[in-house]
Amino acid sequence: MFRTNGRGIEARSGDFEWLLRVVLVATSMLASRAEAGEPVKGSASTSGASDRSSEPRSEAEVATLLAEVSGRLQTIGAPATGQASPGGSGAGATSPAKTAEATGSSVDAKLRELLQERLKLLEDYGKELAAFEKASHPEPSPEKQADEARTELSRLQALLTQAVTHPEVLLPEAFRSSGKPAVSVEMKDAIQAAASDRKESQAKLEAIRAEAAEVEVRQNAHRAERDKLFQAVAAMKARGPERTETAAESSPAPASASPTATAASQKLARERRENADWKARLSAARLRAVEAQIALETRMASVRELMIQVAQTQEQVASRTLALLQSRYSDAAEQQERALKARAAAEEKAALRADDPLKRYRARRRAELLDLEAQVVKHEQALATSPSPSLPEQLALADRAGHDFERVKQLLDDGRVSRLDAIRLNNDFRRIGPERDQLLRKEMAIAEARLQFYEDSLTHVEIELLQDSLHDRFELELLKESLPPSRWAEGQGLLDDLERDHRALLDRHRKVLERLCDETERTLDQVSRRLAILDEEYAFIRTHIFWVRDQEPIGVSTLRQAIREAKHLAHASVRLAREATTTRSWGRSSPEFFAAAIAALGLPIGLVRIRRLVRARLAREMSGRESSAC
Repeated sequence: MFRTNGRGIEARSGDFEWLLRVVLVATSMLASRAEAGEPVKGSASTSGASDRSSEPRSEAEVATLLAEVSGRLQTIGAPATGQASPGGSGAGATSPAKTAEATGSSVDAKLRELLQERLKLLEDYGKELAAFEKASHPEPSPEKQADEARTELSRLQALLTQAVTHPEVLLPEAFRSSGKPAVSVEMKDAIQAAASDRKESQAKLEAIRAEAAEVEVRQNAHRAERDKLFQAVAAMKARGPERTETAAESSPAPASASPTATAASQKLARERRENADWKARLSAARLRAVEAQIALETRMASVRELMIQVAQTQEQVASRTLALLQSRYSDAAEQQERALKARAAAEEKAALRADDPLKRYRARRRAELLDLEAQVVKHEQALATSPSPSLPEQLALADRAGHDFERVKQLLDDGRVSRLDAIRLNNDFRRIGPERDQLLRKEMAIAEARLQFYEDSLTHVEIELLQDSLHDRFELELLKESLPPSRWAEGQGLLDDLERDHRALLDRHRKVLERLCDETERTLDQVSRRLAILDEEYAFIRTHIFWVRDQEPIGVSTLRQAIREAKHLAHASVRLAREATTTRSWGRSSPEFFAAAIAALGLPIGLVRIRRLVRARLAREMSGRESSAC
């Protein structure tokens, strides 16, 4: 187009004319695209070529694209601005307008569907970006969680090590008093708090273990999804150049088509290609998110191991703390019970020595109240320490029995029972019988006896509360008979004070017995639930165990094995017969053998003779006694 000579650059003939034609054609194409409502290169619209070449990397960019697509959706369907021909009348004038209007409405409907689909693609793309960001930069990071878990594990292990030599570090303030602490409400509250902590630590440990078991399932699902997405993304990338070449080599619109219809069809084709590009981007973003999730789960594996160790150590600390608190409380309660009984014995002795009726009555009633308080302390100790079989223990055993039964059901439901599974099933069937007998003999019998005892004690206390006023009047009349009238007021005041203390102890005893009855009844319910689960599991296994194949079925190999074993048995029998008839294989008999043979033959003869001698002697003794009696 240009050539260089000694005078500079000189244009060849006709070059400017050709360049002018190229500029005019490009200008007309841009003008036609602008009239069709399409953005040119460099525009921010989601349907331009620049959007296909650049992919948004943040949620803000996706939000901008969503806003643009929503704005385009709102503009679709608005009436076109134009002037109708005033002189246009008749079929020839209205037919092109109606055709253009119908074509425009059809294009708008298709364009609306494409833009709505793009909105959904953009929303999903934004979600995948958020998931990728969350998996790539989790808060807190796995490394930070691991450091915190190691610090907590070190602290708990140091606490357990220190508790071996100084168990007081596990005790709360209510148990740290010097000497033997007395039973108090704070001690009971501390035991309840420790029991709650142990229950929470056990639940936390089970939750972490369950989550760790589900991680492998999620990882397998993520890997399968990753493989499918990788194949889909690779297929889309392979179809991309092919789709571009097909669109470039497509034949132009026929000459009979109107320029408006051609521009609309080209516009819809570009929108479809743009949606296809966004589908490819969405698949790629989803693949990145899944890969990031797999990487995160891999990084979290060591963190979960540390968390399990921390939870196990926390459960150990909570269990040791609760056991220590219950032990200290039992010691304090037993000491208080012994002190109350000693004071009651002293009051009884004082009542026997007293000559004054009021002193004798006061000592006797104080001894009765001290005995009642000792019983209350004993029952409060049983409530606080929860001796075996306790409610948490039986609840855990019943839950475990339910889990074992569900495992057996799942084992047989899938229909794929291996030889190892059959062995386990057989062992479970053999275990249920002894476990059920022990449950009936120990846990069930103890729980029923306790419930009966607590129910009887509660009934007795409630009867005493109902008949308290009658006893008061009877005691007052007896006291008046032994006192002069001048001391009746003093006796009435003493009786009121003692009865007030008596009613307070009865109320306290009733509350303790009610809680004991409720806890023992719930314990018995759990024992009954466990027994029902064992019975159901036993019946289930007994029904299905005969249909479980624990050996290879009878076939050609079984017959071959039977024939082989029959041959071995026949050969062994022939060898034994030959050895019995061959004198060379006989061994030389020892003197001990001959002595044993003679003893074996002579033993029955000796026993018969001894029996005859004994019978004859007994007959002689019986006849002698009869003759002496006569």
